Amino acid sequence: MIQRLLNNREFILFSVLCLLFAGFSITTEYFLNLDSLLSYSRYWVAPGMLAVPMTFIIATAGIDLSVGSIVAMCGIILGVLYRDYQWPIAAACAAAILSGTAAGAVNGGVSSWFRIPPLVVTLATMTLFRGVAFGLSKADAISNFPPGFKLLGNGDLFSFTLNGSPVFVPIALGALLLTMIIGGIILRNTWMGRYTLALGENPVAALYGAIPVRGLTLGIYTACGCVCGLASLFYTAVYGTARADAAMGLELEAIAAVVIGGTRISGGQASVVGTLLGLLIIGILKYGLDLSGVRSQYVVIIVGVLLIVTAVFNEWMARRAGESK
Repeated sequence: MIQRLLNNREFILFSVLCLLFAGFSITTEYFLNLDSLLSYSRYWVAPGMLAVPMTFIIATAGIDLSVGSIVAMCGIILGVLYRDYQWPIAAACAAAILSGTAAGAVNGGVSSWFRIPPLVVTLATMTLFRGVAFGLSKADAISNFPPGFKLLGNGDLFSFTLNGSPVFVPIALGALLLTMIIGGIILRNTWMGRYTLALGENPVAALYGAIPVRGLTLGIYTACGCVCGLASLFYTAVYGTARADAAMGLELEAIAAVVIGGTRISGGQASVVGTLLGLLIIGILKYGLDLSGVRSQYVVIIVGVLLIVTAVFNEWMARRAGESK
């Protein structure tokens, strides 16, 4: 029983999360303020949403470095349509999501049909989409969004009382959990999830096993672009402004959550539950270190070291499991 738990990545990640939470609770003042923690979680929503389709992409041994640029581009499209063309905010939001979907389709189409490695394709489109954002905005920040739109980032889904104090649960956090649930169901209980893992485990066998590799790749990257468009709405609403230089480094946060969550960078193994736990570990670590007064540059270093250690651990666990069969 104990050996089985120690071989379960989700259990190990949950244990690490509990240790972090307990450690910061003891050593850091105000860490146990639940309302403050939930309010801070608004900033986890965009990278958390991106981490869901990124789990599928990395499970195929692929990568998408353009997601941050897509988020910025979609935010600018939203802002330009609303401010300059007086589109209704709902129509502008739909256009932003459709733009992200189209951008994802470009990534998947070029990679699958021309057989160009996703690293090369998304490295190029990362610059392309960021350039489009700068061109459309003319390097200007766009703000003055309507109050109803800003509720996506700063509104509350519901509240409850804890120890006599009100605690507010953000709307954005509810959207993140819904995205995680849908992604988890697709990965674990549908043909798309099974085919994704099979493609990452052995691309040649997947091709000869009648798996529609090109169509699957196109679908995964297109879905990733769609989620980028959706995430751009929450990202823009949280910060109250759309900027062409926004969301820089967001792709690295998403990838870090996925890898720390146990998805193998070489493909064939993935877990959306693990991705959620990885996101929470990074979020709690950043929140606790910030309250402890640790400078942001040192926080980045700590997360980077954690990412390297986790990637090595994932490969070691995979090889160990393979040798035991």
